[in-house]
Amino acid sequence: MIAIVAALFMTALAAGSDDEVMARLHVQVDARDLTVPSCRNVFARDPEAGLATISFRYRVADAHALAGGQYTGTVVFELSTITVSVPDSIRWPQMSQSDRIRVDALRRAIVHHEIGHVRVAEAVRNALNPQPPIVASDIFAFRADADAVGRAGFERFTREEREYDALTDHGRRQNAAPPPLRGPDTILRCSTD
Repeated sequence: MIAIVAALFMTALAAGSDDEVMARLHVQVDARDLTVPSCRNVFARDPEAGLATISFRYRVADAHALAGGQYTGTVVFELSTITVSVPDSIRWPQMSQSDRIRVDALRRAIVHHEIGHVRVAEAVRNALNPQPPIVASDIFAFRADADAVGRAGFERFTREEREYDALTDHGRRQNAAPPPLRGPDTILRCSTD
């Protein structure tokens, strides 16, 4: 958990609003309508109404042979295709005005939680990228070392994404997260059904 907080602290000032994060990282939004029989059914099919799909990968930059047969290059981590799937609308028959207000707040909370996943990925990428170049005795050792660094980076990304969901209980306790991840909980309180 300390790693996620430290990585987020490093990027907190540049993080910006959710909209700015989406624009900066070219996040695609897959919005869909969610129609259910009643308020109590909003989370019946899936307890998490949103999903962030993030392509976190690495490549080797500036790989080349050195004098004496050694190889060198730098592992660079990248975020490529990022898609956030969220409800465009949530509705059920005979919704009241207060239902619509609560649903609108829920939709914003879901988006904020999913953008939190994007923030975590960006923070991990930024923390990993000041990697020193790898120098290895030959091309085979270089490839093995680069793959090991890449796998370790991906494992860190995966671990910190899981830690974020554990900390926030998949958004249901979003208020427990540190800024800029802190936000409204992804809970819908049903008044009448």
